[in-house]
Amino acid sequence: MNKNMKDLAPIALPHGPPVECTAEYFKSLMESASMVQPTPSVLMEQVRRDLMDADEKLALKRAEGDRNRALMDTKWAELRNKEMLLKESFISFNKFIRENQEKRDRADRKMEADQEVLERKTRETEAMRQRVGEMQEVKEMMEKQVRDYTIYEERDLEMLENARQEIAALTEEKKLFMMGLNNTLADLRWRYDQVRSRVIKWELALNRLKETAAKRHVEICHVRSAIWSLYVKICRSKGLLIDLPVDDFEQQLVVIMRALLELRRIYKIAERKSKEKRLF
Repeated sequence: MNKNMKDLAPIALPHGPPVECTAEYFKSLMESASMVQPTPSVLMEQVRRDLMDADEKLALKRAEGDRNRALMDTKWAELRNKEMLLKESFISFNKFIRENQEKRDRADRKMEADQEVLERKTRETEAMRQRVGEMQEVKEMMEKQVRDYTIYEERDLEMLENARQEIAALTEEKKLFMMGLNNTLADLRWRYDQVRSRVIKWELALNRLKETAAKRHVEICHVRSAIWSLYVKICRSKGLLIDLPVDDFEQQLVVIMRALLELRRIYKIAERKSKEKRLF
C-alpha cells in the first residue's frame, strides 16, 4: 500500500565524522530487521477501510450532484419565468408607449389650440383697449367743445348728457367685456398648467419604464450569453459542430437539455452498475 510522504517521519541525518557514525548505522539496520511486518489480514483490513472511505466520498459526491442538478433545474425554471415576464412586459410597454404618444399628441394639439385662442383673445383685448382710448379722446374733445361753446350749453345740454350716458354705458360694457376676457385668459392659463403637469407626469413614468426595460434587456442579454457559453462548452466537450446562430437561443437550450438528459441517463447507468457491484 502506497504511503503519502507527509505521513512519514522526517529523516534524521547523523552529525559528526563518518567513522563515528558507522556503529549507529549498523544498529539502525538491526532494529529495522527486527521489526514485525504486517500480516495479510491486516493489509486486507486496511484496504477494506480505504474502500469504505472511497464509497463514502462517492456517496457524498452523488448527493452533491443531485443537489446541483435540482438547483440547476430551479434556475432554469426561474429563467423561463423571467423570459415570459419580460416578453409580457415588452408587449405592455409597447402598448403603453403608443397610448402615451397618442395622449401626448392630443395634449400638444389641445395646447396649440388654447395658445391660438389665447393669442386671439389678447389681440381682441388690445384692440378693445385702443378703442376705449379713442373713445376717451372723443369724450375729452367733446367736453372741450362744450366748454368752448358755452353759448350753446342749454341747447346741447340734453344731447351732451345723452352722449355721456352712452359713453358711460359703452365704457361699462367694454370693462365687463375686458373682465370676461381676463377671466378667460386666467382659465386658459390654468388649463395650460394642468395639461403641462400631466405631460410631465407621463414623461416621468415613461422614463421609469424605459429604465426598467433597459434593466430587463440587460438581464436577457446575460441569460442569452450564459446559454451560448454553455452550448459552446457542451459542443466542444462532445465534439459537435457549433452550427447554431448566436441569437437562436431556443435551439441552444434544446441541445443543452439533450446533453443534460444524456448525463442523467449515464448517471443512472453508473448508479445501477454500482448497486450491482455492491450486491455481488
